[in-house]
Amino acid sequence: MKKPSRLKHLVPVALALAVLAVIAARAGGPLYVGGPPPFAPGVPFVWTINPLTYWTDLGYLGVQTNQQADALVADAFKVWQDVATANISFAKDASNNGKLGADVTADNIMAVLNSIEGCGALGSIAKDRSIIYDVDGTAVAALLGEENKTTVLGFASVACASSNGVDSNYYLRGYAVLNGIFLDGVNNATNPEVTVTGFKAVMIHEFGHLIGLDHSQINLNCLTSYCAPGSDDLEGVPTMFPVLINDAAMSTLATDDIAAISALYPESTFPTSTGRITGHVFFSDGQTPAQGFNVIARSTTSPLVTAVSSVSGFLYTVDVGNPVYPWWGSEYGSRDPALIGFYDMPGLPPGDYTVEVEAINNSGDHPFVDGSSVGPIGNYGFQFPLPSLLPTLPCTPEYLVSGATATCNRASATPLPVVAGSPVTGTDVILIGTPPRYDAWEDGP
Repeated sequence: MKKPSRLKHLVPVALALAVLAVIAARAGGPLYVGGPPPFAPGVPFVWTINPLTYWTDLGYLGVQTNQQADALVADAFKVWQDVATANISFAKDASNNGKLGADVTADNIMAVLNSIEGCGALGSIAKDRSIIYDVDGTAVAALLGEENKTTVLGFASVACASSNGVDSNYYLRGYAVLNGIFLDGVNNATNPEVTVTGFKAVMIHEFGHLIGLDHSQINLNCLTSYCAPGSDDLEGVPTMFPVLINDAAMSTLATDDIAAISALYPESTFPTSTGRITGHVFFSDGQTPAQGFNVIARSTTSPLVTAVSSVSGFLYTVDVGNPVYPWWGSEYGSRDPALIGFYDMPGLPPGDYTVEVEAINNSGDHPFVDGSSVGPIGNYGFQFPLPSLLPTLPCTPEYLVSGATATCNRASATPLPVVAGSPVTGTDVILIGTPPRYDAWEDGP
C-alpha cells in the first residue's frame, strides 16, 4: 500500500438513508450540529451514554483472531478515554458477552447496517453500537464496490438521533466497519498491507467519527510535500486528519484532537484549565462573513505542535434552502446569521498564539471533499480557494492583525495572550483583497 492512504468517513450509498445519513453541517470539530426544531439549533450532537458501550463482531480481522481484534478495539477506544480534559469512557456491553448476534459477512452486512440506520427494530444480529470485522474486504466490496476493497481501510457513522430541542442533541446508534484485507499478511499491488500500528491509527480515527468528531486540517504540508518522522510538523498532524500519512504519529492524539474531544465531552475543569479564541472570518469589506475556511491558532513557542483548528461557519447550515421550495436545504446547522463565518478554538494551553486562515485542501490526489471532507462545504464535492482580486495574492495562510486587514507575514501577526478560563473573543480576520461585497448567503467566488 502506497502512503498516503485515504481514511474515509463514509455512509455507504447503497444503504437506505437514516436520520443522520444526509448532508450535515460539519466542521473540524463536531461531526453534526443541530438545525431547526426538533433539534437544538447550533448545538453539536454527542453521546449521552457514559460509559459508551459497544458490541464487537464474531469473526477474524485479517489474520488477527477475534480476541486480538477485540483487544485492538479496546486499545483504540482507550486512546480517546485517556484524554485528561475529556469526560468519556468506553466498555463492551454486558449483554451477550459484548458480541453481535452473528458473524457479519458480505452476505448479511447490507441487512445489518440497514437495520441500524433504519432506526427501528435491530433484528437478531446488529446492536446499537456495532463494531464489524470484515475479515478479507469482501463485505466492504459488497457495500462500496470492488474498487474500494483495497482502498478503504475502514469507515464509521452515527445513525439515528434525538434532541430535547433546547440545549441537547444526542446520538442513539452508530457503527464502524474495519477492513481486514489490510491485515491479512499479504502485501502486493492487488492486496496492500498496513502495520498493526497503522491499522490502530485507522481505528482511533474511525472511532473519533463514531463519537462525533469530524476531520481536521493542520500542517497540510505533511500531505502536499514531506514531513520527516519525528518532526514537529508531523507531531502536530491530528489523528482526525483525513489521510493516513504516518502510522506512529497518527496513532497518538495531537493537540487539536485533544481539544476537539474535550470540547464535545468536557471534564469539569476543561473550561477553566484551558484557553479559547473565537471570532469571525470576513471578506475584505470587513462586513460580509466568509464560510468554509480553515482557521488555526498556533502557539508562538511551538507553532507546529501546539495548534488547534476550526472551520469558519461550522455551526451554521451548509445549505439554508429556498423559501419557495422549503424542503430544499440541510436539516442540520443553525440558521442564526450571527454564526456565518464564526470560528471557535477551545482547549488551548495558556500562552501566546497567532491566528491564521487558509483554504481547505481542494486539489491533488486527496482533496478534502465528500468522505474526506473538512467542514460543511466539502460535502458538496469542492472546497473554496482563498479569494482575491489581486494578481499577486492570495498569500496562504493569511494572519490575523487585530483591527486591520490580515497580513501575509507571520512575523507581523498580532500575538494573542491566552489565559486559562478567560476566552479571547472578537478576534475577527479580514481577508486580503477579496471582491468587495457579497449577498449575505454567498460564500465567495
